[in-house]
Amino acid sequence: MFAWLLRHVLLRGLPVETVEACVAHPEVLALLRFRFAYLFAFHAPVLVPLLELLGGQPGRPGDPSLPVLSLGLASLTMVLSDVPTGLYADRHGAKAALRRGLQATNVIMLGFFALGIARAIWPEAAVRIGPWGVLLLESAIGISLALLSGADTVLFLQVARRSQIPGLLDRSFEGVGSSIRYLGTMVAVLVGSVLYDLAAWLVLSDARRLVLQSGLFGLTVLAELWALRELRKIHDGHAPLHRPGPQELLRGFAEVLRVPRFFAEMWLLSMAGAVALFAVYLVQSPLSRLLTARAQTSPWYWPLYTLLAVLGYFACSVGSQHYARHRQDGLDKLPQRSVGLWLSSWLLLWLLPLLHGLLAGGPWHKVAVLCGCAVLGVLYNYIRGFIEPYSAATLVRFTQASGRTVPVSVVSGFNSLKRGAHFAYSAVFFWLQRRSPHGDPDVRLSHSLGYLALGFLLLCLPALFGLRRAAPQDAPTL
Repeated sequence: MFAWLLRHVLLRGLPVETVEACVAHPEVLALLRFRFAYLFAFHAPVLVPLLELLGGQPGRPGDPSLPVLSLGLASLTMVLSDVPTGLYADRHGAKAALRRGLQATNVIMLGFFALGIARAIWPEAAVRIGPWGVLLLESAIGISLALLSGADTVLFLQVARRSQIPGLLDRSFEGVGSSIRYLGTMVAVLVGSVLYDLAAWLVLSDARRLVLQSGLFGLTVLAELWALRELRKIHDGHAPLHRPGPQELLRGFAEVLRVPRFFAEMWLLSMAGAVALFAVYLVQSPLSRLLTARAQTSPWYWPLYTLLAVLGYFACSVGSQHYARHRQDGLDKLPQRSVGLWLSSWLLLWLLPLLHGLLAGGPWHKVAVLCGCAVLGVLYNYIRGFIEPYSAATLVRFTQASGRTVPVSVVSGFNSLKRGAHFAYSAVFFWLQRRSPHGDPDVRLSHSLGYLALGFLLLCLPALFGLRRAAPQDAPTL
């Protein structure tokens, strides 16, 4: 079955002899199975609604502030643990880092599942421990993600080179690996969202429904156990994974600051990436709530959330593939793309509060907000899928073209900047939601996002002015 998937879907476009050699090579086959399965996050498409249920916040229906804050904390702990987990990967190799990261993720997923059971059996006690449990477990996820970050790429390229299969020796083959990872995630998204909707549709008891929906965390554990099994079949070549320390990060930033125009362009890209990461999860809450309400009147609405969830992750994959097709013009097109992607992120951030504010009380209010959430989810996923590989590749090409020698620290520094900005957006959103006096979740969300969009503009204005003032020759040329 997986061999058929490789031939006709995952490796489509590669030469036939390359595909057949991958299928026949035991280690490469195990690597591709691992790449396909290790991010089988069945809970991902409904993570925010699930965390809302597990957080147990009575009196504030439809408030995604706690889940969004917990996801921001995961970004923060990922940044803070990047150096120590990098030291572990340096000492023990990329495979060991992947193994520990997946094992830690499994423990955390089981913690979420246990929290769901506790919320169903002891609802009053869970109201007190639920918010702290969600924040603690999501913070811990950041550590496991730091262990996984970069290690899969190092191992993927190492095995590809060791196989000596024609077509796998080029570094661009990593783009194929990213596509395999996205397609695997899409399968999990499809299954997870279908099971979540079926539980909401068929199970009347709130407690039983919560246990079944929390079982998506358990399904993720089963998928990662399969990934760990495939990982054991891969030879441990002890490929070190160097991650720069604070001094190297500062030195990398100092190198980029010598070219103010390029720094301003990368700042805009980082801020746009952070907003995309924030918004992708934020829109899950109103989308799930509105579709569930509509589905109570017509069963035709039940499959819609599944369709939109799959479309969102497909858009992320399309964004990554779009980068792969245009990776050669990274520096040449950077000024237009950095401003264009930033402007798109900012305008899209205004879309939802404008819909809520202008159409509140009208007959098409819910449908308009529903469409706005769907559009936001798809477009932000596309932006995220494009920015992540594009910014990293552009930074590497910048350091090479300008004669600098610190690409790893530069890439890590801007990635940390993006993750830190994601936490800042999440924390400000949490504070705005808690200070809002409005009981209507739509109005509350509208006001919070409006203030956040204004703050996003103010944060990026210095970079925009810097682009206008910087001399064109400040940008490196190839």
